[in-house]
Amino acid sequence: MMNRVCIKCGKDKELINEFCKDCFIKENSLLKHFKEIKIIICSKCNSYLYKNSWRNENNENLEKNIENVSAKLFKEKIVLNPDVKFKNLKIKFDIPKNLKISNGSIVDVILNLDVIGSIKNIDIKESYEIPMKIEFSICNNCKKLKGRYYEATLQIRPKNEKVLEFVEDYCNNKKNVFISKVGEEKYGYDIFLSDQKEARTLGVILKKKFGGEIKESKKLFGKKDGRDIYRGTVLFRLDK
Repeated sequence: MMNRVCIKCGKDKELINEFCKDCFIKENSLLKHFKEIKIIICSKCNSYLYKNSWRNENNENLEKNIENVSAKLFKEKIVLNPDVKFKNLKIKFDIPKNLKISNGSIVDVILNLDVIGSIKNIDIKESYEIPMKIEFSICNNCKKLKGRYYEATLQIRPKNEKVLEFVEDYCNNKKNVFISKVGEEKYGYDIFLSDQKEARTLGVILKKKFGGEIKESKKLFGKKDGRDIYRGTVLFRLDK
């Protein structure tokens, strides 16, 4: 840097590319541009749609969920100018009061964005107000759950409350499987599960934990896109 005159304001200061520091910051933006943001959130479970796949967001607070998801997505939407070293991104929201959450509703939100970075070792902070849309929909798992969808039946024979509780806890802690229904039969329980693979996995786990034996079978349920669709049954029988 040399002591010369800033080509914009005419002040005699240390220069960066012929600008003083203040004018350099005004003339150089961190962001080149950013793409429009639209977030699709499940109105039932707060998961969000990302690249055609539903992802779970575990925070139960809707506003915090929106903040977390927006931060993840926005980092992929922004395009920085050359020579920018990105440091941090801070996001706050102006969310309408009495936010309506229902399938199909669309909410306009103002995103207050602070971008922090540097150009040629000069720290720069820029602030933006960005309009954003949030659309509420229903994810695939919630659609299946609402429709009592199931792919397999896990049969517990005979009745055993500890085994039933173990299966329920297992499914409650898994993201890709849910229980559609629990049927109490004369000789045991029939548990209707949303995922065949998890039903088979559960059979193996139950055998290791409680002993007994497992048997598997499947039955033709229908066709989809020309392919046969089967529903499986996993029988777990405790030792007498």
